Amino acid sequence: MELIEGVGESSSPQRSSFGGFSGYDVRTDVYNRLMECGNEEATCNPEFRELLDAHFNRLPSRYALDVNMDRVEDVLLHQKLLAMAKDPEKRPVFHIRSLEVLLISLIF
Repeated sequence: MELIEGVGESSSPQRSSFGGFSGYDVRTDVYNRLMECGNEEATCNPEFRELLDAHFNRLPSRYALDVNMDRVEDVLLHQKLLAMAKDPEKRPVFHIRSLEVLLISLIF
């Protein structure tokens, strides 16, 4: 078997079906949550659903397992980062989010 190095996971071939979640489609859940919260990208773009489906279809099915349903906007951020990374002049592409770390001291 010959291994060929590509640009990255996002260059995987398109999938004809997504995951093995018999009846559950994370794409629909992500779409519905974005619409419910009034996300501007979702509500103002008539092609948004097709773009969201294309995003999920280009990635391995395990991507759906990592989607945090409390932060569905992260899917849109990932979509934007992949779009920016298409241009070799803009690589590497990254996004930094501040996190608060709480240290808990346990005394026994």
